Amino acid sequence: MTIRSFELLQPRSVDEAIKLLTKHGDDARPIGGGTTLIILMKQRALHYPYLVDLQSVSGLDQISRESDGVRIGALTTHRSVELSPPIRQSFPVVAEAFSKIGNVRVRQTASVGGNLAHADYRLDPPPPLLVLGAVVNALGPNGSRSIPIKDFFRGLYETALEPGELIVDVKIPFMPPDSKAVYLRYSSLSGNDWPCLGVAALTIRQDGRFQELRLALGGVAATPLLIEGLDLVKDQSVDDSVIDKLLDVVDEQISPSSDMRGSEWYKRKMVRVFVKKAILQLSDRVSV
Repeated sequence: MTIRSFELLQPRSVDEAIKLLTKHGDDARPIGGGTTLIILMKQRALHYPYLVDLQSVSGLDQISRESDGVRIGALTTHRSVELSPPIRQSFPVVAEAFSKIGNVRVRQTASVGGNLAHADYRLDPPPPLLVLGAVVNALGPNGSRSIPIKDFFRGLYETALEPGELIVDVKIPFMPPDSKAVYLRYSSLSGNDWPCLGVAALTIRQDGRFQELRLALGGVAATPLLIEGLDLVKDQSVDDSVIDKLLDVVDEQISPSSDMRGSEWYKRKMVRVFVKKAILQLSDRVSV
């Protein structure tokens, strides 16, 4: 199916891009890599008379290490994140998540900002970004603001971005001392397909006991989900009884929908399997 005609606007700065988006309102949409937007427009599920091409804006595709974390520009490709030495050194869990997206051709084109702004609940990057406490930095008609990623996703394809706002970059703070993190992805169809679910976990341990546990899941609620109420793990050596309590806490907060990747019942069962597997990996126990 052919795509309906549109005008490609090519601003030379973020400010100019914001002005164009504000001018054209609902008739305009920013485009980064375009891997999802162009497909939807070809399918005629969406149409915008104006696309604001962010590829013409320089400086949005950089990864920089700072004193308190790493900043990833909105137009940085998934492949660049996957292979980035600063990311692989400081956040191997992030590199792992980005390496799981689609295939290498998609990762070579798709952008970090576009991925997050799309706000599909099945995305791979949000779970590790949630457990790491990442912040989305945006710029719009009313100036700049920082949005904790736990507050960024509002619903399916819905974010906290206001009209005319653009993601500029994502800042990931360095992991706490003595912490470890893991991302596990389960696909019930092909490896290139959307995941049935994704699980990210981060632990802080001292003397063999957990001081903190963070869990985030994708694919099992209307938005990527940061699990609450995990204080019960503090000062505990993780055994089967503690894990069972944690799994019950997780089960109460997810709301999976049945689809071609599995029924609600199946997804709940797989969440228990993969959350347990993640916790066992981080506690240096062998997963079964």
